Amino acid sequence: MIEQMQPKPRKWTRRWWQAAFALLLTLVIVVGAAPEASANALYLLTDGISAVVAGGHVSESRILLTGAESAEADVVLESGKKVTILHGDVEQYATSREGERVSELLERESISVGPLEMVRVDLSGEDIVLEIAADFTYYETVAEAAAYQTVYEPDYTLAKGETKVEQQGADGYQNVTYEITYADGELVSRQAVAVSESDAVNQVVKTGTLVKATQEGDTIASVVENDDGSGYLIMDSGDSLHFKSSMNVKCTAYTTGEPGVGTITYTGTTVHVGVVAVDKNVIPLGSTMFITALDGSYTYGMSHAEDTGVRGQKIDLYLNSIEECKQFGVRNSVAYFLDE
Repeated sequence: MIEQMQPKPRKWTRRWWQAAFALLLTLVIVVGAAPEASANALYLLTDGISAVVAGGHVSESRILLTGAESAEADVVLESGKKVTILHGDVEQYATSREGERVSELLERESISVGPLEMVRVDLSGEDIVLEIAADFTYYETVAEAAAYQTVYEPDYTLAKGETKVEQQGADGYQNVTYEITYADGELVSRQAVAVSESDAVNQVVKTGTLVKATQEGDTIASVVENDDGSGYLIMDSGDSLHFKSSMNVKCTAYTTGEPGVGTITYTGTTVHVGVVAVDKNVIPLGSTMFITALDGSYTYGMSHAEDTGVRGQKIDLYLNSIEECKQFGVRNSVAYFLDE
């Protein structure tokens, strides 16, 4: 009897498959090792006898980090923390391990990240939250450096044109909240939506306003009086005048053309608006004054005691016409004696 022989498997076929499998496995490992390759899924390879799983590497550029001090995206997670993973409608949980990074945890949990998806890592709460999606809109608050501002303040005691640093400035920080939007894995916008007050210290610079004489027509806005009777007139223009003392006086007015009134004063100057007549025993000749009505209804302004002809606490103001003198009449006023 002729014995029927069973055909033996061809060794070259088996060897070919093993070689192909090894080559394919090598390619998967190489792709998984490439930093920018899309090895974000799991590959199952088999030769019919054994199987191997190649894990998915998630590039750091695809990890969004919020609520952490570290600027590194693929951070080392704190050991033993509860991790909530959200991916579409799927929610699962894990516990972080010692020295484990975000990408390693995802690989351990066999979680695949799609080509347009990103992983948002939120470390702001007690638990770690990993959210995998293509579209994100979230808010992030960061402390940013804030430069100090220079503030200029008027100083009525400092000569006009002069400046003095009252307080040195110091830079600080402010919290800025950004609205961040990603779509299909790409950053769409990052814009500030809220800014807190800065803790920077402003630099304060005093700017002088003190003058020897005011502008024509300038009036008093306020008076700063010292205990010794001196003080400062704060003018509407922003200028300031220093006065040594003040006196309540009764003011009248005179002009040339009136009986006995010429054009030359007692001190030899020519009369003009700003020249006033005084009792030289009460107000010394040559005194510089700023005169205004007590009720603020009239401001004569800068004046010089150059003429005489009155007695006591009275001042006669020179005006340009008899009509103006009549309109002025007699007014209770105050004379502020200025620095010479």
